Formats: sequence, structure tokens, C-alpha cells
Amino acid sequence: MSNNHYGKCALCRQYAKLSFEHIPPEAAFNSTPAKPVRGDKLFSKGERMPWDVSGLRYENLQQGMGRYSLCEPCNNKTGSWYGNDYISIAHIIHHFFAKKPFSNPTGVEIREIYPLRFIKQVVSMFCSINSNIDTVMCELRDFVLNKDKVGIDKNKYKICMYFTESNFVKYAPLSVLAKFDDSGSEAIAVSEITAYPLGFILYFDPTDSYKYDGVDITSFADYGYDCSATIQLPFIVKEMNDIFPAHFRSREEIEKCVEENKKWAEDNIGE
Repeated sequence: MSNNHYGKCALCRQYAKLSFEHIPPEAAFNSTPAKPVRGDKLFSKGERMPWDVSGLRYENLQQGMGRYSLCEPCNNKTGSWYGNDYISIAHIIHHFFAKKPFSNPTGVEIREIYPLRFIKQVVSMFCSINSNIDTVMCELRDFVLNKDKVGIDKNKYKICMYFTESNFVKYAPLSVLAKFDDSGSEAIAVSEITAYPLGFILYFDPTDSYKYDGVDITSFADYGYDCSATIQLPFIVKEMNDIFPAHFRSREEIEKCVEENKKWAEDNIGE
């Protein structure tokens, strides 16, 4: 079988032979073989818990998690421009997790990083998992391809980050998320990437009223390419157990919900 993959590059949009893009970068704890399972397979049987992949058909990725999404020039450029800065922060958070018990569990200081390079790597990853979407991703592709370009339109996009100890890797392409509370409901378009020890949610057309998960890092795009900074971040840790975007329930909470739903069905749905 041919190992050649052809299609539209997720960044430059040229039809070309596509190279494998590690998502996240290989040195950010993404170098071991992976066996990803498609979301529809997880819910093929109603009794299966979302973290139970036993017996399901999977893709065998010997090089780690990722996709054939970028042409070789785009892959090489973005990797050399931004990859190392993502890797540095991933390793900083990894070492922070290793220092339990935490001396300062409410926040983490990341010294002398390049915020623009880091967020451009994050945006490049979102472009890769949303490679079939054109219009709403155009500005983000331009932002990534011009290494000196500064700023993201905050009326169109918000990028939030959280930390996770979970080994559950999630690529959630563009989808619509609805939230309900006592004041009513609100829907928003989102995309999410989770890969230990970092997780990111890209929100489209953000509003002031929506309650966002994670810490907003959109302002990282306002730094220059060669501008370093020391960043203080709230230490927001999320547990990851299913493929739904911005869904952070423990296994116990999911199991309880499943049992409650079963009981409701038994009580309210006839035989």
C-alpha cells in the first residue's frame, strides 16, 4: 500500500503531497506509538463508557499522534518557527506536575518564553484538525504563515488554555456547544485539542456573556516574534474522560449520569 498522502495543505491550501504533522509536536510527549479511535466508534454500543476503547478498531500511528495535514514546506517552516516554544512550555508544566505537593497550587510562572511563537503553534494545530474548513479559518492560517504577523481579531476568536494530567488525547474539530443554566441557554462554536499536559479551546465569535473554560491566552498573539516575557498563569487543571468539546467531568460523574439516565428511561419510557 502506498504511503503517499495528497490533499489540500491545512495552511497554504495548495494541493500537494502531505507530510505527517505531530499534534502536538513530537518532543512534547508525543513520540510513542498511538492507537486513536474515531468518536463514532466509541458510541457504537450504548453501554460503553467513553474511555473504554477495548476491542474497537483503531488507527495504528507508530510515530505518535497527528495527521497528514501539511505540505512539507509548511510543516518545516512552522516547526522551525514555533515548535520549540511549545515544547518548552509543555515540559515546564510536566515538571510542575511532578513537584507534588504543589507549593503554589493556584498559579504557575513561566519565565522567558516567546508567547507569539507558542500561540502560533497552537493555532497551527487547530488549522490541521480543521483542514476541511475554509472561511472561518482563513485569518488564522494567514496568522500562522506570516511569522511576524501580530494580533488575532478578538471579536472573532478566543483561545483558552488549561492543564491536564490525563493521557486522553482529543482532537475536536469545529462543532457547536450549548450551555444551559438558570439564566437560560447560549450556544457557541468551538474546537478543542487536548494532549498531556496542555489543552486548548478555540472559541469562534466569543461574547461577553459566555462562561469560558480555561485561561484566555489570546493576548499572547500581541507580542512580537522576538519578544520574550515572563507569564503568570492560573493553574487551571481539567480532567479529561470523553471526546466532547469543553466537557470536563470525572469518571464518577459520568458513571452517575449514565445510571441516572438509565433510571429515567426505565421510569418514563414504556416497554
